[in-house]
Amino acid sequence: MTRLCHSIPAAILCVMVTACGSTPEPPLGPEAVQDVEISASLEMARFAFLSGRYDQAIRAYSGSLDRAYARDDVAAIGVAGQELAFSYLRAGKPKEAAQAASRTREELARRGRAARPALALVEATARYRLKETAVAERLAREVAGAPDDPMVAARATFLLGLIAADRRDIAALTAASDKLSLTGEQPEMKADSLHLTGRLHLIRKEHAQAAEAFMAEESLRRVGGDEPGVARALALAADATERNGQKAKAADLWFRSGRSAAQEGDTEAASRLRRAESLARHTGQPTLANEARGQRLSLPKDRP
Repeated sequence: MTRLCHSIPAAILCVMVTACGSTPEPPLGPEAVQDVEISASLEMARFAFLSGRYDQAIRAYSGSLDRAYARDDVAAIGVAGQELAFSYLRAGKPKEAAQAASRTREELARRGRAARPALALVEATARYRLKETAVAERLAREVAGAPDDPMVAARATFLLGLIAADRRDIAALTAASDKLSLTGEQPEMKADSLHLTGRLHLIRKEHAQAAEAFMAEESLRRVGGDEPGVARALALAADATERNGQKAKAADLWFRSGRSAAQEGDTEAASRLRRAESLARHTGQPTLANEARGQRLSLPKDRP
């Protein structure tokens, strides 16, 4: 997502304009940041993010944003604010992500600057995770219609598909899935499409087909280096496999999902490992059960 955000082309996002009714200027990208000190701090923050050190990235982007505010540098405010929001999101802090994204979008709007569609998408994703579905859906629909950012628009369509799946709205889910299937051959887009296909099969109680779709998604998430996506796809495959009556196989999938989630600091790791242990014991797999238990007990004590 961060790599995507730094490479998307400039496009005008529909935002509130200034009171005089003027048209917002196009969004500013990282290349518009002229201040050497801020540029250097943004590079350091980006390196921390790409290295998986999200708390360090948050501190670095916060420092960059403070410098940008001190120097009233609108380009730096836009870039640092967006990347800070996404760093919060990646660190599992959706409340802070939503606040950072909203604050940055409002700042840019007051100054007659359009925010990048990716910034609204970050806020939409954060609102979705906070179960603020109405706001998430409104923002996602805005971004899905962005004509010059097909990748970001496709991710917004994916989010709309997730919302439809949660509501068990087969028509809306099918529409989102069909739209994503036309977005190209990029692994990330194909993985999103497979995820929605799997959710559709789950709603229809086609558990074998759902598991197959989620495992195909898992493979593509792995190719793309999306570790949280890998863990989520494995968890959904495990659930579908268990519902299909294949409890021994489901135990292994729950274990793999929990183990992957644990490496990412995901709070769902413990429950997945606990489920793996239970199923493994009931299906005569003591080695797997003990390994799942050991992994679970080794989690930090502040995890559930």
